[in-house]
Amino acid sequence: MNPVRPWAWPLLLTAVMFFLATVFPATKRLSTELSPLTISLLRYGLATLALLPWFASTRRAAGTRRNPRVKAGDAAALALLGLLGVALFSFCLTAGVAMSSASSASLLTNSQPIFTTLLAPLIIDEKLTPRRLAGALLGLGGVALIVTGGRLSAALLRQEYFLGNLVLTGGAVAISVQTILLKRFVIRFGGLLPTFLTMLAGSLFLAAAVLATGGWRELGALRPAGWLLAVYIGLAGTALVYPLFNAALRGYGVVRSVGFKLLIPVFGILLSWRLLAERPTWPTLAGAAVVIAAVLLLQRAAGGETPRDPVSQ
Repeated sequence: MNPVRPWAWPLLLTAVMFFLATVFPATKRLSTELSPLTISLLRYGLATLALLPWFASTRRAAGTRRNPRVKAGDAAALALLGLLGVALFSFCLTAGVAMSSASSASLLTNSQPIFTTLLAPLIIDEKLTPRRLAGALLGLGGVALIVTGGRLSAALLRQEYFLGNLVLTGGAVAISVQTILLKRFVIRFGGLLPTFLTMLAGSLFLAAAVLATGGWRELGALRPAGWLLAVYIGLAGTALVYPLFNAALRGYGVVRSVGFKLLIPVFGILLSWRLLAERPTWPTLAGAAVVIAAVLLLQRAAGGETPRDPVSQ
């Protein structure tokens, strides 16, 4: 029997999307004190540690019959997907936020379904229907509008936020490829195990990069307010939302739950405006409307299918 009342699921999912949206302005603020690699490590390292007890207890409760053995080849593949979809993605997100705006980051990061739709037929031979293609092309137009700021000129490289927006778009492509390749592991192991192992592997890659570049020295100079932001991003903005969104997928349904992810860029723009005094331009707002419409169209065209359980922020 589901202990959560049906009317409570929309409230819970709205709260989850709000917490995810707060990551963007918080990361923007933290980027004034820490490098992108260090921020990424703090976020996913803290989240991995926080999720470890939940992962262990959930796996134990599932029983051995539902916990197929992870072979060495599977572990190596999941580690590489952690490098792609956690380490590289988080670096692109934090570096992109530092060079662009938090509102643009919330939009471009959540353009993932657009790139997933276009790349899946090339990687796993998934069918690309005319409706999906139309939605993806519409979404690409919205992404281009945000990245370029609606201005196409010879001085494009010197335009404010252009390079940062490109990096953010690269992060969306990275997480899209990871999501596509992760699908077969989700089918075999369920959503929890592949997601946790990729997060663990990505955190280890980030730790190695921080050690190699001397980024750990930044932590000694980080002020208490910075530590609070880092802990918030890792725990409330990452670790907390995973079990909550998983619960919603089971109790409220995939189609309805995934639809709430459209709230992330909406909250992201509003929070960036209120907390960082970022005023989105008309091209950004127009691009946002196009991207959100495209993602909604793609979701309906796919019947609400999602290749893995947890959120991918």
